[in-house]
Amino acid sequence: MLILAKIILRKIIMKIIHISDLHLCGRFKLNNIAKTKQILSDALETGFDHLVITGDLSDNAEEKDYLILRNILEKFNLLRSDRTSIVIGNHDIFGGVQTALDVINFPNRCIHTNYQEKVKTFTHYFRELFENTIRFDDNYYFPYAKIVEDAVLIGINSISDYSKLRNPFASNGSVNKKELEGFAKVFENPLINTKKKIALIHHHFYKNNMETKSSESSVWNKIESYTMKLRGKKKLMKYFVDHGIELVLHGHSHELKEYYRKGIKFLNAGGSIDGTSETESSYYMIELNNPSIDVSLKTIKTIPPIEKEYQDDEILAPAYIN
Repeated sequence: MLILAKIILRKIIMKIIHISDLHLCGRFKLNNIAKTKQILSDALETGFDHLVITGDLSDNAEEKDYLILRNILEKFNLLRSDRTSIVIGNHDIFGGVQTALDVINFPNRCIHTNYQEKVKTFTHYFRELFENTIRFDDNYYFPYAKIVEDAVLIGINSISDYSKLRNPFASNGSVNKKELEGFAKVFENPLINTKKKIALIHHHFYKNNMETKSSESSVWNKIESYTMKLRGKKKLMKYFVDHGIELVLHGHSHELKEYYRKGIKFLNAGGSIDGTSETESSYYMIELNNPSIDVSLKTIKTIPPIEKEYQDDEILAPAYIN
């Protein structure tokens, strides 16, 4: 009877797949396109309820790379709010570097980047994934709350504005004051009070010890790895604790890591695709149970792409979007 009682109490609420830092680029990163497709194919065979991608969907903030991901999600029937949730990454606003010349030109490019327009473009290309969300202001897509079965996903924008002094390589993070206040307002909605609460954010919450692999320049990798800080972490952590967040999913640092802060479980899926191996990819399978959260990491062998296949399939003829 005791064993039966434990089985009954351990009710699976839902299964979530977590990946991050896809860094899709039709010009320089065809392998990342192949890895993304193969991860989703494997995960669908295993079975899951919801997909979470925590930022850096594109490598260089180019709209044609968003179209590549739209095609992939549509192909797998995942371009739906009830099936997929995303947040924005720094590469989705400022891009990155691919050549030595890009390193020189990058600061000037960031200065002339319209931050708000980039956020608007990102949310427009994936607008289906923001449907049926709870937001504190109709003019802001972040933060949002999305109720999926017995869980609520809280999407947060942690990308800082560009600054020559505080964010010279456009990789540091922070949540601006208005959106931080909006985080608390979202929780005023009574619909989410009884749900299992999960935060989605791009930046990590620990001292980074791994170089990013998102750009080809080795010099840039070393510079960027020392400028990947999330400012205002203590205040954000207080919000998480005060509002009952049980799990935080993120990326940014390109490693796979599970850790705890203030009794909250954190998962970094930043190394799921754009990691160190050309022939392996990984994803987290998260089982939300009542009352526990169980996590497993699955690593799969991935096959490098045939260039012509991806040019024909996703690059030269991408899905059209108004």
